[in-house]
Amino acid sequence: MMIAAYGLCKHFPVRGAFRTTTSLRAVDDVGLKIQREQVVGLVGESGSGKSTVGRCLIRLLNPTDGEILFDIPDPELAEYEKARGAGATARLDAIADRFSLLRRSSSELRSIRRRVNIVFQDPYSSLNPRWKLSDVIGEPMLSTRYCSRAEAEVRARELLREVGLPEFFEDRYPHELSGGQRQRVAIARAISTNPKLLILDEPTSALDVSVQAQILNLLRRLREKYGISMLLITHNIAVVAYLAEYVYVMYAGKIMEWGDKGKVLRDPQHPYTKALMSSVPVAGEKRTRSILRGDPPNLITPPLACRFHPRCPVAFEVCGWSAEEVAEDLEYLLAGKYFGTFGDAAQVLAEGDRTILIQGTTDATGIQELVGLEREDVRSLKSVQAVDKMPEGIVLRLHEPVDPEMYPSADGREVKCLLFRTGGSTLAANA
Repeated sequence: MMIAAYGLCKHFPVRGAFRTTTSLRAVDDVGLKIQREQVVGLVGESGSGKSTVGRCLIRLLNPTDGEILFDIPDPELAEYEKARGAGATARLDAIADRFSLLRRSSSELRSIRRRVNIVFQDPYSSLNPRWKLSDVIGEPMLSTRYCSRAEAEVRARELLREVGLPEFFEDRYPHELSGGQRQRVAIARAISTNPKLLILDEPTSALDVSVQAQILNLLRRLREKYGISMLLITHNIAVVAYLAEYVYVMYAGKIMEWGDKGKVLRDPQHPYTKALMSSVPVAGEKRTRSILRGDPPNLITPPLACRFHPRCPVAFEVCGWSAEEVAEDLEYLLAGKYFGTFGDAAQVLAEGDRTILIQGTTDATGIQELVGLEREDVRSLKSVQAVDKMPEGIVLRLHEPVDPEMYPSADGREVKCLLFRTGGSTLAANA
Protein backbone atom coordinates (compact mmCIF):
# COMPACT_ATOMS: atom_id res chain seq x y z
CA MET A 1 0.00 0.00 0.00
CA MET A 2 1.40 3.38 -1.02
CA ILE A 3 -0.52 5.37 1.57
CA ALA A 4 -3.43 4.70 3.94
CA ALA A 5 -5.20 7.23 6.16
CA TYR A 6 -7.45 6.37 9.09
CA GLY A 7 -9.68 8.75 11.03
CA LEU A 8 -8.02 11.76 9.38
CA CYS A 9 -9.21 15.09 10.84
CA LYS A 10 -8.21 18.69 10.27
CA HIS A 11 -9.85 21.42 12.37
CA PHE A 12 -8.91 25.05 11.80
CA PRO A 13 -9.20 27.44 14.76
CA VAL A 14 -11.60 30.34 14.20
CA ARG A 15 -11.48 33.45 16.38
CA GLY A 16 -14.96 34.59 17.36
CA ALA A 17 -16.44 37.50 19.25
CA PHE A 18 -15.19 38.27 22.77
CA ARG A 19 -11.94 36.40 21.98
CA THR A 20 -13.65 33.05 21.94
CA THR A 21 -12.07 30.37 19.77
CA THR A 22 -13.92 27.60 17.99
CA SER A 23 -12.98 25.22 15.19
CA LEU A 24 -13.96 24.76 11.58
CA ARG A 25 -14.09 21.01 10.90
CA ALA A 26 -12.77 20.98 7.36
CA VAL A 27 -11.92 17.25 7.41
CA ASP A 28 -13.56 14.91 9.89
CA ASP A 29 -12.85 11.19 10.25
CA VAL A 30 -11.72 10.50 6.67
CA GLY A 31 -10.30 7.15 5.61
CA LEU A 32 -8.52 6.72 2.27
CA LYS A 33 -6.16 4.22 0.63
CA ILE A 34 -3.98 4.33 -2.48
CA GLN A 35 -2.24 1.21 -3.76
CA ARG A 36 1.12 1.31 -5.50
CA GLU A 37 0.84 2.52 -9.12
CA GLN A 38 -2.87 3.28 -8.63
CA VAL A 39 -4.81 6.43 -9.50
CA VAL A 40 -7.54 7.33 -7.01
CA GLY A 41 -10.04 10.12 -7.62
CA LEU A 42 -11.39 12.37 -4.85
CA VAL A 43 -14.48 14.28 -5.98
CA GLY A 44 -17.03 16.59 -4.42
CA GLU A 45 -18.34 20.12 -4.63
CA SER A 46 -16.22 23.15 -3.76
CA GLY A 47 -15.51 23.51 -0.05
CA SER A 48 -15.95 19.83 0.77
CA GLY A 49 -12.37 19.47 2.08
CA LYS A 50 -10.71 17.70 -0.84
CA SER A 51 -7.63 19.91 -1.05
CA THR A 52 -7.20 19.82 2.73
CA VAL A 53 -7.13 16.02 2.62
CA GLY A 54 -4.43 16.10 -0.08
CA ARG A 55 -2.25 18.50 1.92
CA CYS A 56 -2.69 16.49 5.12
CA LEU A 57 -1.69 13.25 3.40
CA ILE A 58 1.79 14.61 2.66
CA ARG A 59 1.99 16.79 5.78
CA LEU A 60 1.90 20.17 4.11
CA LEU A 61 -0.76 20.55 6.81
CA ASN A 62 -0.45 18.66 10.07
CA PRO A 63 -3.68 16.75 10.80
CA THR A 64 -5.56 17.44 14.02
CA ASP A 65 -6.13 13.72 14.52
CA GLY A 66 -5.86 10.40 12.72
CA GLU A 67 -3.09 8.24 11.32
CA ILE A 68 -1.27 8.15 7.97
CA LEU A 69 0.75 5.09 7.02
CA PHE A 70 3.16 5.48 4.10
CA ASP A 71 4.65 2.73 1.89
CA ILE A 72 3.48 -0.08 4.16
CA PRO A 73 3.51 -3.73 2.98
CA ASP A 74 0.03 -5.19 2.57
CA PRO A 75 0.50 -7.92 5.25
CA GLU A 76 1.54 -5.24 7.78
CA LEU A 77 -1.45 -3.11 6.78
CA ALA A 78 -3.83 -6.05 7.24
CA GLU A 79 -2.34 -6.65 10.68
CA TYR A 80 -2.72 -2.95 11.52
CA GLU A 81 -6.38 -2.97 10.52
CA LYS A 82 -6.97 -6.13 12.54
CA ALA A 83 -5.31 -4.55 15.59
CA ARG A 84 -7.32 -1.36 15.03
CA GLY A 85 -10.56 -3.32 15.05
CA ALA A 86 -9.55 -5.19 18.21
CA GLY A 87 -8.27 -2.08 19.97
CA ALA A 88 -4.78 -3.56 20.39
CA THR A 89 -2.99 -0.30 21.19
CA ALA A 90 0.48 -1.78 21.69
CA ARG A 91 0.46 -3.48 18.29
CA LEU A 92 -0.93 -0.34 16.60
CA ASP A 93 1.91 1.75 18.04
CA ALA A 94 4.53 -0.79 17.00
CA ILE A 95 3.40 -0.70 13.36
CA ALA A 96 2.82 3.08 13.34
CA ASP A 97 6.32 3.71 14.68
CA ARG A 98 7.72 2.22 11.49
CA PHE A 99 5.30 3.51 8.86
CA SER A 100 3.48 6.57 10.21
CA LEU A 101 4.14 9.89 8.47
CA LEU A 102 2.94 11.70 11.58
CA ARG A 103 5.75 10.26 13.71
CA ARG A 104 8.58 11.25 11.41
CA SER A 105 11.10 13.90 12.41
CA SER A 106 12.05 16.83 10.15
CA SER A 107 15.15 15.07 8.87
CA GLU A 108 13.19 11.89 8.16
CA LEU A 109 10.52 13.90 6.36
CA ARG A 110 13.14 15.43 4.06
CA SER A 111 13.99 12.02 2.63
CA ILE A 112 10.31 11.07 2.41
CA ARG A 113 9.53 14.26 0.50
CA ARG A 114 11.64 12.96 -2.36
CA ARG A 115 9.01 10.25 -2.75
CA VAL A 116 5.87 12.40 -2.51
CA ASN A 117 4.97 15.65 -4.23
CA ILE A 118 2.01 17.80 -5.22
CA VAL A 119 0.76 19.71 -8.26
CA PHE A 120 -1.17 22.69 -6.96
CA GLN A 121 -4.48 23.89 -8.33
CA ASP A 122 -3.46 27.24 -9.81
CA PRO A 123 -0.43 27.22 -12.16
CA TYR A 124 -0.47 31.03 -12.10
CA SER A 125 0.25 31.33 -8.37
CA SER A 126 2.16 28.12 -7.62
CA LEU A 127 5.31 29.16 -9.53
CA ASN A 128 7.68 31.81 -8.18
CA PRO A 129 7.54 34.68 -10.73
CA ARG A 130 11.12 35.75 -9.91
CA TRP A 131 12.70 32.39 -10.70
CA LYS A 132 13.71 30.99 -14.06
CA LEU A 133 12.09 27.69 -14.95
CA SER A 134 15.34 25.81 -14.35
CA ASP A 135 15.32 27.11 -10.76
CA VAL A 136 11.62 26.32 -10.30
CA ILE A 137 12.09 22.72 -11.42
CA GLY A 138 15.40 22.26 -9.60
CA GLU A 139 14.25 23.61 -6.20
CA PRO A 140 12.71 20.31 -4.91
CA MET A 141 15.85 18.40 -5.91
CA LEU A 142 18.07 20.80 -3.94
CA SER A 143 15.83 21.21 -0.89
CA THR A 144 15.53 17.44 -0.43
CA ARG A 145 19.21 16.87 -1.33
CA TYR A 146 18.18 14.60 -4.17
CA CYS A 147 21.18 15.68 -6.28
CA SER A 148 23.79 18.39 -6.69
CA ARG A 149 23.12 21.77 -8.28
CA ALA A 150 24.89 20.81 -11.50
CA GLU A 151 22.91 17.59 -11.76
CA ALA A 152 19.68 19.50 -11.04
CA GLU A 153 20.32 21.84 -13.96
CA VAL A 154 20.83 18.89 -16.32
CA ARG A 155 17.74 17.11 -15.00
CA ALA A 156 15.63 20.29 -15.32
CA ARG A 157 16.33 20.35 -19.06
CA GLU A 158 15.47 16.65 -19.32
CA LEU A 159 12.21 17.21 -17.47
CA LEU A 160 11.22 20.06 -19.76
CA ARG A 161 11.54 17.65 -22.67
CA GLU A 162 9.64 15.03 -20.68
CA VAL A 163 6.60 17.29 -20.30
CA GLY A 164 6.67 18.49 -23.90
CA LEU A 165 8.53 21.80 -23.63
CA PRO A 166 11.76 22.76 -25.42
CA GLU A 167 15.00 22.88 -23.43
CA PHE A 168 15.59 26.58 -24.11
CA PHE A 169 12.58 27.33 -21.87
CA GLU A 170 14.91 26.83 -18.91
CA ASP A 171 15.87 30.52 -19.04
CA ARG A 172 12.30 31.77 -19.27
CA TYR A 173 10.15 33.11 -16.43
CA PRO A 174 6.62 31.93 -15.55
CA HIS A 175 4.97 35.10 -16.87
CA GLU A 176 6.27 34.28 -20.36
CA LEU A 177 4.28 31.02 -20.51
CA SER A 178 0.67 30.15 -21.27
CA GLY A 179 -1.54 28.42 -18.69
CA GLY A 180 -0.94 24.97 -20.16
CA GLN A 181 2.81 25.53 -20.31
CA ARG A 182 2.85 26.64 -16.67
CA GLN A 183 0.99 23.50 -15.66
CA ARG A 184 3.53 21.39 -17.55
CA VAL A 185 6.29 23.13 -15.58
CA ALA A 186 4.41 22.45 -12.34
CA ILE A 187 4.21 18.76 -13.29
CA ALA A 188 7.92 18.72 -14.20
CA ARG A 189 8.72 20.17 -10.79
CA ALA A 190 6.50 17.61 -9.06
CA ILE A 191 8.21 14.62 -10.72
CA SER A 192 11.74 16.03 -10.43
CA THR A 193 12.70 13.78 -7.48
CA ASN A 194 11.13 10.70 -9.11
CA PRO A 195 8.30 10.44 -6.53
CA LYS A 196 6.18 7.36 -5.96
CA LEU A 197 3.11 9.34 -4.86
CA LEU A 198 1.73 12.45 -6.57
CA ILE A 199 -1.13 14.61 -5.27
CA LEU A 200 -2.88 16.35 -8.18
CA ASP A 201 -5.03 19.20 -6.86
CA GLU A 202 -7.40 20.23 -9.67
CA PRO A 203 -4.65 19.87 -12.30
CA THR A 204 -6.89 20.99 -15.19
CA SER A 205 -9.43 23.39 -13.64
CA ALA A 206 -7.69 26.61 -14.78
CA LEU A 207 -7.01 25.40 -18.32
CA ASP A 208 -8.73 25.55 -21.69
CA VAL A 209 -10.57 22.36 -22.65
CA SER A 210 -8.14 21.46 -25.45
CA VAL A 211 -5.18 21.99 -23.09
CA GLN A 212 -6.90 19.87 -20.43
CA ALA A 213 -6.80 16.86 -22.76
CA GLN A 214 -3.08 17.36 -23.36
CA ILE A 215 -2.34 17.55 -19.63
CA LEU A 216 -4.43 14.44 -18.89
CA ASN A 217 -2.63 12.49 -21.60
CA LEU A 218 0.69 13.68 -20.17
CA LEU A 219 -0.28 12.51 -16.68
CA ARG A 220 -1.39 9.13 -17.97
CA ARG A 221 1.89 8.68 -19.86
CA LEU A 222 3.99 9.66 -16.83
CA ARG A 223 2.03 7.31 -14.61
CA GLU A 224 2.59 4.39 -16.98
CA LYS A 225 6.28 5.21 -17.52
CA TYR A 226 7.31 5.78 -13.88
CA GLY A 227 4.68 3.74 -11.98
CA ILE A 228 3.53 6.72 -9.94
CA SER A 229 0.58 6.44 -7.54
CA MET A 230 -1.75 9.44 -7.84
CA LEU A 231 -4.49 11.10 -5.84
CA LEU A 232 -6.57 13.07 -8.35
CA ILE A 233 -8.51 15.82 -6.58
CA THR A 234 -11.16 17.34 -8.82
CA HIS A 235 -14.79 18.32 -9.24
CA ASN A 236 -14.68 17.31 -12.90
CA ILE A 237 -16.22 13.84 -13.16
CA ALA A 238 -14.92 13.40 -16.72
CA VAL A 239 -11.33 13.75 -15.49
CA VAL A 240 -11.90 11.02 -12.91
CA ALA A 241 -13.58 8.78 -15.48
CA TYR A 242 -10.54 9.12 -17.75
CA LEU A 243 -7.70 8.66 -15.26
CA ALA A 244 -8.82 7.09 -11.98
CA GLU A 245 -9.39 3.48 -10.99
CA TYR A 246 -11.15 4.08 -7.66
CA VAL A 247 -13.27 7.05 -6.58
CA TYR A 248 -13.95 8.64 -3.20
CA VAL A 249 -16.91 11.03 -2.96
CA MET A 250 -16.57 13.75 -0.32
CA TYR A 251 -19.14 16.11 1.18
CA ALA A 252 -18.74 18.60 4.05
CA GLY A 253 -15.51 17.06 5.34
CA LYS A 254 -16.58 13.41 5.21
CA ILE A 255 -16.37 10.57 2.71
CA MET A 256 -19.88 9.64 1.56
CA GLU A 257 -19.09 6.74 -0.77
CA TRP A 258 -16.09 5.04 -2.31
CA GLY A 259 -15.45 2.13 -4.62
CA ASP A 260 -14.52 1.04 -8.12
CA LYS A 261 -14.77 3.91 -10.60
CA GLY A 262 -17.18 2.16 -12.93
CA LYS A 263 -19.57 1.19 -10.16
CA VAL A 264 -19.59 4.56 -8.41
CA LEU A 265 -19.97 6.64 -11.57
CA ARG A 266 -22.45 4.42 -13.41
CA ASP A 267 -24.53 3.24 -10.45
CA PRO A 268 -24.16 5.69 -7.53
CA GLN A 269 -25.70 4.58 -4.25
CA HIS A 270 -25.42 7.45 -1.76
CA PRO A 271 -28.07 10.17 -2.30
CA TYR A 272 -25.34 12.82 -2.61
CA THR A 273 -23.43 10.79 -5.22
CA LYS A 274 -26.67 10.34 -7.15
CA ALA A 275 -27.26 14.10 -7.14
CA LEU A 276 -23.64 14.73 -8.15
CA MET A 277 -23.80 12.30 -11.06
CA SER A 278 -27.18 13.57 -12.24
CA SER A 279 -25.55 16.95 -12.94
CA VAL A 280 -23.06 15.43 -15.42
CA PRO A 281 -24.30 15.79 -19.02
CA VAL A 282 -24.08 12.70 -21.23
CA ALA A 283 -24.13 13.06 -25.02
CA GLY A 284 -27.28 11.61 -26.58
CA GLU A 285 -28.95 10.87 -23.25
CA LYS A 286 -31.73 12.69 -21.45
CA ARG A 287 -31.26 12.69 -17.68
CA THR A 288 -33.46 13.82 -14.83
CA ARG A 289 -31.37 16.09 -12.70
CA SER A 290 -31.65 15.88 -8.93
CA ILE A 291 -31.69 19.45 -7.62
CA LEU A 292 -30.53 19.72 -4.02
CA ARG A 293 -32.31 22.28 -1.90
CA GLY A 294 -30.40 24.42 0.57
CA ASP A 295 -26.70 25.14 0.89
CA PRO A 296 -23.66 23.19 2.10
CA PRO A 297 -23.55 23.20 5.91
CA ASN A 298 -21.58 25.50 8.18
CA LEU A 299 -18.63 23.37 9.31
CA ILE A 300 -18.14 25.42 12.47
CA THR A 301 -21.46 23.99 13.69
CA PRO A 302 -21.98 20.99 11.41
CA PRO A 303 -25.29 19.10 11.30
CA LEU A 304 -25.88 16.27 13.74
CA ALA A 305 -25.29 12.70 12.54
CA CYS A 306 -25.29 12.60 8.71
CA ARG A 307 -23.94 15.88 7.36
CA PHE A 308 -25.96 15.57 4.18
CA HIS A 309 -29.36 15.10 5.82
CA PRO A 310 -30.53 18.78 5.61
CA ARG A 311 -30.34 18.54 1.78
CA CYS A 312 -31.05 14.83 1.33
CA PRO A 313 -34.20 13.98 -0.66
CA VAL A 314 -34.64 10.64 1.14
CA ALA A 315 -33.65 11.56 4.71
CA PHE A 316 -35.76 9.96 7.42
CA GLU A 317 -36.42 10.26 11.14
CA VAL A 318 -33.04 9.31 12.63
CA CYS A 319 -30.79 11.10 10.13
CA GLY A 320 -29.97 13.94 12.54
CA TRP A 321 -32.36 16.90 12.68
CA SER A 322 -31.83 19.00 15.77
CA ALA A 323 -34.54 20.60 17.89
CA GLU A 324 -33.45 24.03 16.57
CA GLU A 325 -33.96 22.94 12.94
CA VAL A 326 -37.40 21.45 13.61
CA ALA A 327 -38.46 24.44 15.73
CA GLU A 328 -37.47 26.86 12.96
CA ASP A 329 -39.57 24.97 10.39
CA LEU A 330 -42.54 24.70 12.75
CA GLU A 331 -42.40 28.39 13.55
CA TYR A 332 -42.41 29.19 9.82
CA LEU A 333 -45.48 27.00 9.27
CA LEU A 334 -47.40 28.34 12.28
CA ALA A 335 -46.69 31.96 11.32
CA GLY A 336 -47.54 31.41 7.66
CA LYS A 337 -49.58 28.59 6.20
CA TYR A 338 -51.32 27.70 9.49
CA PHE A 339 -51.72 31.21 10.89
CA GLY A 340 -55.51 31.03 10.43
CA THR A 341 -55.65 27.87 12.54
CA PHE A 342 -53.36 28.75 15.43
CA GLY A 343 -53.17 32.57 15.29
CA ASP A 344 -50.24 34.61 16.54
CA ALA A 345 -50.28 33.28 20.11
CA ALA A 346 -48.38 30.05 19.37
CA GLN A 347 -44.70 30.22 20.31
CA VAL A 348 -42.17 27.53 19.42
CA LEU A 349 -39.20 26.94 21.72
CA ALA A 350 -36.39 24.39 21.41
CA GLU A 351 -36.05 22.75 24.82
CA GLY A 352 -32.73 20.90 24.86
CA ASP A 353 -31.48 18.72 22.02
CA ARG A 354 -34.48 16.47 21.40
CA THR A 355 -37.54 18.34 22.74
CA ILE A 356 -39.66 21.22 21.40
CA LEU A 357 -42.22 23.16 23.43
CA ILE A 358 -45.15 24.96 21.79
CA GLN A 359 -46.91 27.50 24.02
CA GLY A 360 -49.98 29.60 23.36
CA THR A 361 -52.15 26.73 22.07
CA THR A 362 -53.66 23.58 23.54
CA ASP A 363 -54.59 21.99 20.20
CA ALA A 364 -52.30 18.96 20.35
CA THR A 365 -54.43 17.16 17.77
CA GLY A 366 -54.02 20.04 15.35
CA ILE A 367 -50.24 20.02 15.81
CA GLN A 368 -50.21 16.25 15.25
CA GLU A 369 -52.20 16.67 12.02
CA LEU A 370 -49.88 19.48 10.88
CA VAL A 371 -46.85 17.24 11.37
CA GLY A 372 -48.50 14.40 9.45
CA LEU A 373 -49.58 16.61 6.55
CA GLU A 374 -46.30 18.51 6.11
CA ARG A 375 -43.64 15.88 6.80
CA GLU A 376 -43.19 15.02 3.10
CA ASP A 377 -42.54 18.63 2.09
CA VAL A 378 -40.86 19.78 5.31
CA ARG A 379 -38.63 16.78 5.85
CA SER A 380 -37.37 17.83 9.29
CA LEU A 381 -40.84 16.98 10.66
CA LYS A 382 -40.08 13.31 9.96
CA SER A 383 -37.95 13.39 13.10
CA VAL A 384 -40.98 14.07 15.33
CA GLN A 385 -41.56 10.89 17.34
CA ALA A 386 -44.41 11.96 19.63
CA VAL A 387 -46.71 14.94 20.31
CA ASP A 388 -47.89 15.23 23.93
CA LYS A 389 -50.13 17.70 25.70
CA MET A 390 -48.44 18.79 28.95
CA PRO A 391 -49.31 21.43 31.58
CA GLU A 392 -46.59 23.77 30.27
CA GLY A 393 -47.76 23.39 26.65
CA ILE A 394 -47.51 20.96 23.74
CA VAL A 395 -44.29 18.96 23.79
CA LEU A 396 -42.79 17.38 20.66
CA ARG A 397 -40.20 14.68 21.22
CA LEU A 398 -37.72 13.86 18.45
CA HIS A 399 -36.10 10.60 17.43
CA GLU A 400 -32.53 10.11 18.61
CA PRO A 401 -30.12 10.72 15.70
CA VAL A 402 -27.88 7.92 14.45
CA ASP A 403 -24.43 8.77 13.08
CA PRO A 404 -23.87 6.67 9.93
CA GLU A 405 -20.72 4.62 9.40
CA MET A 406 -19.17 3.37 6.18
CA TYR A 407 -21.39 0.38 5.40
CA PRO A 408 -20.25 -2.23 2.83
CA SER A 409 -22.62 -2.84 -0.08
CA ALA A 410 -23.04 -6.03 -2.05
CA ASP A 411 -20.80 -4.94 -4.94
CA GLY A 412 -17.69 -4.19 -2.89
CA ARG A 413 -18.03 -0.45 -2.31
CA GLU A 414 -18.72 1.36 0.97
CA VAL A 415 -21.49 3.91 1.52
CA LYS A 416 -21.94 6.28 4.46
CA CYS A 417 -25.73 6.15 4.62
CA LEU A 418 -28.12 4.55 7.11
CA LEU A 419 -30.00 2.99 4.21
CA PHE A 420 -27.10 0.54 3.90
CA ARG A 421 -26.68 -0.55 7.50
CA THR A 422 -28.11 -3.87 8.75
CA GLY A 423 -31.83 -3.73 8.18
CA GLY A 424 -31.31 -1.03 5.58
CA SER A 425 -34.21 -2.26 3.44
CA THR A 426 -36.64 -1.47 6.28
CA LEU A 427 -35.16 1.99 6.66
CA ALA A 428 -35.36 2.59 2.92
CA ALA A 429 -39.04 1.68 2.97
CA ASN A 430 -39.62 4.17 5.81
CA ALA A 431 -37.73 6.88 3.88
